[in-house]
Amino acid sequence: MKKLLILYPHGLGDCILLTPAIREYKKQTGNDISVVTLERFKSAKLFNNNPNVDSIYYCKDAWHDFQNSQIGFQSLYNEWKLFATQNGYNFMCMPMHSQEYSKILINSKYLNINLDNVKTQIYTTEEDKIKAKEIVKNIIGNNKFGFIQTNTGVPSKNLPEGFGRKWLNENKGIENFIEIGKEIKELEYNINVQFEIMRLAEAVCIPDSVFYHACHAINKNVDFAYFGRGKSIWERVKPLHYVNENVVYNLENI
Repeated sequence: MKKLLILYPHGLGDCILLTPAIREYKKQTGNDISVVTLERFKSAKLFNNNPNVDSIYYCKDAWHDFQNSQIGFQSLYNEWKLFATQNGYNFMCMPMHSQEYSKILINSKYLNINLDNVKTQIYTTEEDKIKAKEIVKNIIGNNKFGFIQTNTGVPSKNLPEGFGRKWLNENKGIENFIEIGKEIKELEYNINVQFEIMRLAEAVCIPDSVFYHACHAINKNVDFAYFGRGKSIWERVKPLHYVNENVVYNLENI
Protein backbone atom coordinates (compact mmCIF):
# COMPACT_ATOMS: atom_id res chain seq x y z
CA MET A 1 0.00 0.00 0.00
CA LYS A 2 1.26 3.47 -0.91
CA LYS A 3 1.12 6.45 1.41
CA LEU A 4 -0.09 10.01 0.72
CA LEU A 5 0.61 13.00 2.96
CA ILE A 6 -1.71 15.98 2.47
CA LEU A 7 -0.33 19.18 3.96
CA TYR A 8 -3.43 21.34 4.46
CA PRO A 9 -2.67 24.50 6.49
CA HIS A 10 -6.02 26.12 5.70
CA GLY A 11 -9.20 27.11 7.52
CA LEU A 12 -11.58 24.80 9.34
CA GLY A 13 -14.27 25.30 6.72
CA ASP A 14 -11.72 24.48 4.03
CA CYS A 15 -11.10 21.19 5.82
CA ILE A 16 -14.71 20.19 5.12
CA LEU A 17 -14.14 21.10 1.47
CA LEU A 18 -11.27 18.58 1.43
CA THR A 19 -13.52 15.64 2.34
CA PRO A 20 -14.77 14.80 -1.20
CA ALA A 21 -11.21 14.52 -2.52
CA ILE A 22 -10.09 12.39 0.43
CA ARG A 23 -13.08 10.07 0.13
CA GLU A 24 -12.74 9.59 -3.61
CA TYR A 25 -8.94 9.19 -3.44
CA LYS A 26 -9.32 6.44 -0.85
CA LYS A 27 -12.08 4.78 -2.90
CA GLN A 28 -10.11 4.89 -6.15
CA THR A 29 -6.63 3.99 -4.85
CA GLY A 30 -6.99 2.34 -1.44
CA ASN A 31 -3.82 4.17 -0.41
CA ASP A 32 -3.04 5.29 3.13
CA ILE A 33 -3.91 8.99 3.72
CA SER A 34 -2.39 11.27 6.34
CA VAL A 35 -3.56 14.85 6.77
CA VAL A 36 -1.60 17.71 8.31
CA THR A 37 -3.84 20.51 9.56
CA LEU A 38 -3.35 23.52 11.82
CA GLU A 39 -2.25 22.99 15.41
CA ARG A 40 -4.96 25.37 16.63
CA PHE A 41 -7.60 22.99 15.24
CA LYS A 42 -6.42 20.04 17.31
CA SER A 43 -9.23 20.41 19.85
CA ALA A 44 -11.83 20.68 17.07
CA LYS A 45 -11.29 17.00 16.17
CA LEU A 46 -12.75 17.51 12.71
CA PHE A 47 -10.79 14.69 11.03
CA ASN A 48 -10.69 12.34 14.02
CA ASN A 49 -13.69 10.23 12.99
CA ASN A 50 -13.12 10.35 9.23
CA PRO A 51 -12.74 6.71 8.10
CA ASN A 52 -10.74 7.80 5.06
CA VAL A 53 -7.99 9.46 7.13
CA ASP A 54 -5.41 7.07 8.55
CA SER A 55 -3.23 9.57 10.45
CA ILE A 56 -3.52 13.20 11.56
CA TYR A 57 -0.65 15.59 12.21
CA TYR A 58 -0.60 19.26 13.14
CA CYS A 59 1.42 22.21 11.87
CA LYS A 60 2.07 25.90 12.40
CA ASP A 61 -0.07 28.62 10.81
CA ALA A 62 1.50 30.08 7.66
CA TRP A 63 -0.42 33.33 8.11
CA HIS A 64 0.35 34.02 11.77
CA ASP A 65 3.44 32.09 12.86
CA PHE A 66 5.89 33.43 10.26
CA GLN A 67 7.20 36.77 9.02
CA ASN A 68 4.70 36.62 6.15
CA SER A 69 2.48 34.02 4.53
CA GLN A 70 4.80 33.42 1.57
CA ILE A 71 7.62 32.48 3.92
CA GLY A 72 5.14 30.53 6.02
CA PHE A 73 3.81 28.30 3.27
CA GLN A 74 7.28 27.65 1.85
CA SER A 75 8.66 26.82 5.29
CA LEU A 76 5.80 24.44 6.01
CA TYR A 77 6.24 22.74 2.64
CA ASN A 78 9.96 22.23 3.21
CA GLU A 79 9.45 20.93 6.76
CA TRP A 80 6.75 18.42 5.84
CA LYS A 81 8.40 17.35 2.60
CA LEU A 82 11.36 16.26 4.72
CA PHE A 83 8.99 14.52 7.14
CA ALA A 84 7.33 12.69 4.24
CA THR A 85 10.68 11.53 2.88
CA GLN A 86 11.89 10.35 6.28
CA ASN A 87 8.66 8.50 7.05
CA GLY A 88 8.17 6.51 3.88
CA TYR A 89 5.48 8.54 2.13
CA ASN A 90 5.26 7.96 -1.61
CA PHE A 91 3.51 11.25 -2.33
CA MET A 92 2.99 14.63 -0.69
CA CYS A 93 0.84 17.54 -1.81
CA MET A 94 -0.09 20.92 -0.38
CA PRO A 95 -3.28 22.17 -2.08
CA MET A 96 -3.21 25.94 -2.54
CA HIS A 97 -6.36 27.91 -3.22
CA SER A 98 -5.06 30.85 -5.23
CA GLN A 99 -6.92 29.74 -8.37
CA GLU A 100 -10.28 31.39 -9.01
CA TYR A 101 -12.48 28.31 -9.03
CA SER A 102 -14.00 25.84 -6.59
CA LYS A 103 -11.74 24.75 -3.74
CA ILE A 104 -13.40 21.33 -3.90
CA LEU A 105 -12.14 20.90 -7.45
CA ILE A 106 -8.75 22.41 -6.65
CA ASN A 107 -8.26 19.81 -3.93
CA SER A 108 -9.14 16.97 -6.29
CA LYS A 109 -6.69 18.31 -8.85
CA TYR A 110 -3.84 18.23 -6.32
CA LEU A 111 -4.75 14.65 -5.46
CA ASN A 112 -4.84 13.86 -9.19
CA ILE A 113 -8.33 12.33 -9.18
CA ASN A 114 -11.67 12.96 -10.86
CA LEU A 115 -14.52 13.36 -8.40
CA ASP A 116 -17.34 10.89 -8.93
CA ASN A 117 -19.10 12.39 -5.91
CA VAL A 118 -18.69 16.06 -4.92
CA LYS A 119 -20.68 15.84 -1.67
CA THR A 120 -18.91 17.16 1.41
CA GLN A 121 -19.14 15.27 4.69
CA ILE A 122 -18.64 15.61 8.42
CA TYR A 123 -18.07 12.66 10.71
CA THR A 124 -19.66 12.94 14.13
CA THR A 125 -20.23 10.19 16.67
CA GLU A 126 -23.18 8.98 18.71
CA GLU A 127 -21.45 10.49 21.73
CA ASP A 128 -21.37 13.87 19.96
CA LYS A 129 -25.11 13.60 19.26
CA ILE A 130 -25.94 12.64 22.84
CA LYS A 131 -23.84 15.51 24.18
CA ALA A 132 -25.50 17.98 21.80
CA LYS A 133 -28.99 16.92 22.92
CA GLU A 134 -27.94 17.29 26.54
CA ILE A 135 -26.58 20.79 25.96
CA VAL A 136 -29.68 21.91 24.07
CA LYS A 137 -31.94 20.49 26.79
CA ASN A 138 -30.04 22.37 29.48
CA ILE A 139 -30.11 25.68 27.62
CA ILE A 140 -33.41 25.62 25.71
CA GLY A 141 -35.47 22.83 27.23
CA ASN A 142 -37.92 21.46 24.67
CA ASN A 143 -38.33 24.77 22.85
CA LYS A 144 -37.47 25.39 19.23
CA PHE A 145 -34.33 27.43 18.78
CA GLY A 146 -32.20 29.20 16.21
CA PHE A 147 -28.48 28.55 15.77
CA ILE A 148 -26.30 31.64 15.32
CA GLN A 149 -22.69 32.49 14.69
CA THR A 150 -21.72 36.18 14.71
CA ASN A 151 -17.93 36.33 15.07
CA THR A 152 -15.54 34.29 12.92
CA GLY A 153 -12.23 35.85 13.94
CA VAL A 154 -12.08 37.68 10.60
CA PRO A 155 -13.84 41.09 10.84
CA SER A 156 -14.78 41.23 7.15
CA LYS A 157 -16.70 37.95 7.53
CA ASN A 158 -18.55 38.74 10.75
CA LEU A 159 -22.25 39.47 11.17
CA PRO A 160 -23.18 42.58 13.16
CA GLU A 161 -23.76 42.01 16.86
CA GLY A 162 -27.34 40.96 17.51
CA PHE A 163 -28.21 40.56 13.83
CA GLY A 164 -28.80 36.79 13.97
CA ARG A 165 -31.30 36.97 16.81
CA LYS A 166 -33.21 39.79 15.18
CA TRP A 167 -33.29 38.12 11.75
CA LEU A 168 -34.40 34.73 13.05
CA ASN A 169 -37.07 36.31 15.21
CA GLU A 170 -38.47 38.50 12.43
CA ASN A 171 -38.22 35.96 9.61
CA LYS A 172 -38.68 32.62 11.39
CA GLY A 173 -40.61 33.59 14.50
CA ILE A 174 -37.93 32.09 16.74
CA GLU A 175 -37.53 33.34 20.30
CA ASN A 176 -34.85 31.02 21.68
CA PHE A 177 -31.27 30.93 20.49
CA ILE A 178 -27.96 29.16 20.85
CA GLU A 179 -25.22 31.46 19.66
CA ILE A 180 -21.56 30.50 19.44
CA GLY A 181 -19.68 32.72 21.86
CA LYS A 182 -22.73 33.42 24.01
CA GLU A 183 -24.84 30.42 25.07
CA ILE A 184 -21.84 28.18 24.35
CA LYS A 185 -18.20 29.24 24.05
CA GLU A 186 -16.20 28.60 20.88
CA LEU A 187 -13.82 26.12 22.53
CA GLU A 188 -16.21 24.71 25.12
CA TYR A 189 -17.04 21.67 22.97
CA ASN A 190 -15.32 20.11 19.97
CA ILE A 191 -16.63 21.21 16.59
CA ASN A 192 -18.48 17.92 16.00
CA VAL A 193 -20.66 18.53 19.08
CA GLN A 194 -21.33 22.05 17.81
CA PHE A 195 -22.35 20.64 14.43
CA GLU A 196 -24.83 18.35 16.17
CA ILE A 197 -26.25 21.28 18.14
CA MET A 198 -26.74 23.09 14.84
CA ARG A 199 -28.43 20.03 13.35
CA LEU A 200 -31.07 20.25 16.09
CA ALA A 201 -31.84 23.91 15.37
CA GLU A 202 -35.06 25.04 13.72
CA ALA A 203 -33.11 27.53 11.59
CA VAL A 204 -29.60 28.95 11.24
CA CYS A 205 -28.14 32.41 10.68
CA ILE A 206 -24.41 32.29 10.03
CA PRO A 207 -21.55 34.07 8.25
CA ASP A 208 -19.10 32.54 5.80
CA SER A 209 -17.70 29.96 8.21
CA VAL A 210 -17.19 26.30 9.02
CA PHE A 211 -20.86 26.07 10.03
CA TYR A 212 -21.92 27.14 6.54
CA HIS A 213 -20.02 24.18 5.09
CA ALA A 214 -21.26 21.83 7.81
CA CYS A 215 -24.87 22.68 6.86
CA HIS A 216 -24.22 21.41 3.34
CA ALA A 217 -22.54 18.28 4.67
CA ILE A 218 -25.60 17.36 6.76
CA ASN A 219 -28.16 18.53 4.17
CA LYS A 220 -29.47 21.27 6.45
CA ASN A 221 -31.12 24.35 4.96
CA VAL A 222 -29.04 27.52 5.23
CA ASP A 223 -31.68 30.06 6.22
CA PHE A 224 -29.28 33.01 6.16
CA ALA A 225 -25.59 33.08 5.25
CA TYR A 226 -23.61 36.31 5.00
CA PHE A 227 -20.71 36.52 2.56
CA GLY A 228 -19.41 40.00 3.29
CA ARG A 229 -16.41 39.50 1.03
CA GLY A 230 -18.63 39.15 -2.02
CA LYS A 231 -20.00 36.68 -4.53
CA SER A 232 -16.58 35.77 -5.89
CA ILE A 233 -15.70 34.22 -2.53
CA TRP A 234 -18.96 32.26 -2.48
CA GLU A 235 -18.23 30.98 -6.01
CA ARG A 236 -15.03 29.37 -4.71
CA VAL A 237 -16.58 27.63 -1.70
CA LYS A 238 -20.20 27.03 -2.71
CA PRO A 239 -21.56 23.48 -2.61
CA LEU A 240 -21.34 21.51 -5.85
CA HIS A 241 -24.39 19.43 -4.94
CA TYR A 242 -27.94 20.75 -4.66
CA VAL A 243 -28.75 22.61 -1.44
CA ASN A 244 -31.39 25.02 -0.14
CA GLU A 245 -29.67 28.19 0.95
CA ASN A 246 -30.12 31.94 1.27
CA VAL A 247 -26.80 33.69 0.65
CA VAL A 248 -26.54 37.46 1.15
CA TYR A 249 -23.60 39.68 0.20
CA ASN A 250 -24.82 43.04 1.49
CA LEU A 251 -26.71 43.70 4.73
CA GLU A 252 -28.09 47.08 3.69
CA ASN A 253 -31.89 47.20 3.46
CA ILE A 254 -32.22 43.94 5.44
